[in-house]
This record gives sequence, structure tokens and C-alpha cells, in this order.
Amino acid sequence: MVDSISNVSQKGAHTSLFVSGTNEYCHHGHIAETGIIEHLTQSVYAMYNTNSKAMGKSSPSISLGEIKRFTLYFLPKIEETIKTSVKIVSDSKGSALINATATVGGEVAATCMMKFFIKGA
Repeated sequence: MVDSISNVSQKGAHTSLFVSGTNEYCHHGHIAETGIIEHLTQSVYAMYNTNSKAMGKSSPSISLGEIKRFTLYFLPKIEETIKTSVKIVSDSKGSALINATATVGGEVAATCMMKFFIKGA
């Protein structure tokens, strides 16, 4: 659930997602908390896959290990665009700690730390 990705580097990336009323995670005029979490994790996958392609490598195998300190400030509404920043806090020995922040209209909607296990990056 990532519509676009930009500013991709070895340290992070920016992604966006337009919240469509047809999105399976949308209920009662908003995207559900689980939809935001899905978008945050998919943003990390997109970052690693884009970096691998840019280096001429095949996509790495990535597994989510844990989500810590998830804070939801508000649920984005249908027809809004979520803009997300994912930043690599540490990356060593096949695991990475990622800080993610999702905003809507410049207001922070959700934040979290995620741990991923990566093979072939």
C-alpha cells in the first residue's frame, strides 16, 4: 500500500498513500489503524527494494520482526494523502531498526519503531 516513493537513499525514504474509499482497510470514513501499520511496513519494503534495484541487485528477503512504540494520533480520512518518512536508525548483521512517521496535511498521524530482518541487502 504505497502509491509513490521518493528521496530514496541508504538512510531512508519518503512514501505516500492516497486513502481511497475502496481500500480494504477503510471503514466509517477513515483508514483503520491496521491499514496505517500496513502502509508503514510496506514503505520499508519499498525502500529496500528500490535501493536494491538501483544497485542492480535482486530484491532482498525482508521479514518484520517487531513493532515498538506505535502511537496513533488520529485516523486519516478517505480522500486524504498519507505522507510517510522511514529512516534507518541502525542496520547491522542482517537486522535493521527503522523509525517511521506518517503525516497528513503536515500533522503527525502515527509514529513507530520497527525491527526488520534482511537477507541479501
